[in-house]
Amino acid sequence: MTSMPSHGRRRGLAVLATGVAAALTLVGCSAGSKDSVSGSSSEPTSLKWAIASAPRALDTYGDFSSNANVVDALVYQNLVTLRNLKVEPSIASSWKATDSTHYVYELNPKAVFSDGNPVTADDVAYSLNRMVAPGSTSQAISHFRTLKSAEITGDNEVTVTLTQPDATWIYDPLFAPIVEKSVVEHAGSQYGAPGGTVVGSGPYEVESFSADSGIKLKLNDKFWGAKPSIKDVQFSYISDPSSLALALRSGEVDGSFGVALSQVSQFSNIDDVKLVEGDGLSVVSLMMDTETAPFDDIHVRKAFSYAWDGSTFVKNVLKGHADVANAISSPGFWTNVTSADDAKKKLASIPSYAFSMAKAKQELAQSSVPDGFTASISYPDARPELGQALQVLAQNLKKLNITLNIKEIPYAQWVTLISAHKDLTIQIAQWNPDYPDPSDFIVSQYPSSHAVQNQYNLSNYKNPEVDALINQELASTDNAERADIMQQILQKVATDDPNVNMYWPHTMMAIRAPFSYSDYNGLYYSEMWVRNIGKK
Repeated sequence: MTSMPSHGRRRGLAVLATGVAAALTLVGCSAGSKDSVSGSSSEPTSLKWAIASAPRALDTYGDFSSNANVVDALVYQNLVTLRNLKVEPSIASSWKATDSTHYVYELNPKAVFSDGNPVTADDVAYSLNRMVAPGSTSQAISHFRTLKSAEITGDNEVTVTLTQPDATWIYDPLFAPIVEKSVVEHAGSQYGAPGGTVVGSGPYEVESFSADSGIKLKLNDKFWGAKPSIKDVQFSYISDPSSLALALRSGEVDGSFGVALSQVSQFSNIDDVKLVEGDGLSVVSLMMDTETAPFDDIHVRKAFSYAWDGSTFVKNVLKGHADVANAISSPGFWTNVTSADDAKKKLASIPSYAFSMAKAKQELAQSSVPDGFTASISYPDARPELGQALQVLAQNLKKLNITLNIKEIPYAQWVTLISAHKDLTIQIAQWNPDYPDPSDFIVSQYPSSHAVQNQYNLSNYKNPEVDALINQELASTDNAERADIMQQILQKVATDDPNVNMYWPHTMMAIRAPFSYSDYNGLYYSEMWVRNIGKK
């Protein structure tokens, strides 16, 4: 039903420290000057929202899933926030890079927690440092691999020191909610758990959090910015698409993010319910273990690539709610590094494997298994369209005497499977975005160092040239140079063909009248999304 938690959120490779970053200052309106909900009525109202399952914790440290992030985005403020895929100030009113490994953040002195205590530089430094402290079990730790320390350097100033240059650090503060140090230290490991303590500085505070009956947020009357017109938000847990459709029809819920593309027809004819479509910034990818037979044979991998008929699947099964992919990073990812036209040219330059059963047969004939073989693959029940894609692929593979046994498994079991990084052979996943930069998926999927447990190079792909280019890209401070390097990375990866990028799914949400939603995109869970809701 809702978007699968992103597993692109995994970084952590050695970056070669080269060059010095030019001083860069980013200044914008503070949270105190944010507009209230666009187009909404002045009468406060309640909102009932559905998510797929109960978060393990309302704190990124304890739960980094999209289910948790949707709630966290309303309860916490971070140093920065996203709006329309652009980084904007939040608790940090401005920031600058003084060199390639130091960032200075000026804090908004108006910021306060929901308990009335001010947000101090000590709280901010603690919130960042807890992610990388000895023994850290943070679910978001991959975004802080290059964080060395955060130190108080003024009454309202924190300086971050990185271990090496990191071009994507500007996004990483999105993943560290600013928490109140004394509260978290007192609560210990139970902070953010159901029924436990949660204190943030966002527009809402937690009134109740049950693992069974849902979550209720109420307006934080101490919020230091412009208050939304929605007075409270109630979250219920609905994982089944049919149940969600019934809940929308009856008015039990007002909306939900990430409607499964294969289930769109269930929602399209519900009175007073509108489907909103946005750029998903996602990719559905088939990962073939390059270290395990028969997928250690590039001819086998190319046979699978040629046997995938993406155009027909997108047209007939997904009804156009996706685009055929030829790389892991979709066009929308490039918005902050280059122009749309240049991104289109770069993607067009990447070697592709257009559907051709004749070429698939030629490749298999050159392989170590020319007479075919049998393989098994599973997919999570939360994404039924992945199963549909596998069925289409399996039908074509039959023509090559390849049997692909497909099994649906519970989402939690699937996550455990891919996180363990054992007996991978061949896997399928929808990777959802962390931040709007093509480096997001590239750095998640392709470094040799990420072919390990709890990381997501599920192809066990290892290419020293690609590793060196990734290091070079992350050390660069010039977006044009970064875009060119990432183009080279994608070209080299496509030549090695460790994965079949099957399609770039759009993201769909459902919302019930009189509410409406604007500027919907695949990073809805990384922004204060209630400000996009209007009410007629």
